[in-house]
Amino acid sequence: MRFPGEKRAFLTGVLCSGKADIRFREFARSGELQEIFPEIQAMIGVTQPPEFHPEGDVFEHTMLMLRHMAYPDPLLAWSVLLHDVGKPLTRSVEESGRIRFFGHEEKGAEMAEVILENLEFPQDDIAVIVHAIRNHMRFAYVREMRQSKLASLMQQPFFGLELELHRLDCISCHRKMACFNFLLEAYASRKEPEPQSLISGRELIALGVKPGKEMGDILKNLKQLQLSGEIVSAEQAFEYVRKLIK
Repeated sequence: MRFPGEKRAFLTGVLCSGKADIRFREFARSGELQEIFPEIQAMIGVTQPPEFHPEGDVFEHTMLMLRHMAYPDPLLAWSVLLHDVGKPLTRSVEESGRIRFFGHEEKGAEMAEVILENLEFPQDDIAVIVHAIRNHMRFAYVREMRQSKLASLMQQPFFGLELELHRLDCISCHRKMACFNFLLEAYASRKEPEPQSLISGRELIALGVKPGKEMGDILKNLKQLQLSGEIVSAEQAFEYVRKLIK
């Protein structure tokens, strides 16, 4: 693979083949992985806290996540592959023997950005993958989030991708799904934002409507008609008001 684009296409094909974990294990056994992807080779033998990762080292954890991808998608697959790429460089062991990976998500995001840029990924794709990696640990704390912050999280454009990354992360280690289930319920019960008003109070005044109860009633009725789909444009809203004030 002489060119970055060629290597990107090859690796993306492997990741979306439905057999990504098998192929990467083959690369590791043959010794090719060090040449193809040294950052993934570095995950082998990097042990993790057994209470959270009974499955084994960082490489094993990542391979399990790749195996569990139901519908391989390039953005998700690259997010999975690189989500813990910062762990080998951030591993530390406390006096008690507890293994830590402080700041691995931030380090991983930095490394992923360099890796993806070297592979000449589109900048939009890099932004999505790097964001998912940098923020993948925050899903562990969603039950403590303020409602406003939680709502903002669920409104982000790639929330679905990051939620799936979290699901794969959990089922490939401790299998504790409380946060995932919480997010599913919160997302299902969220209130859809009300549509923006088609006409403003200032515009009603310009039409001759006086501020007060009359204006409030008109705005309320317009909102109901808009939500029901009977009025769908500003022109229809203005026509409705003109008929009322004749």
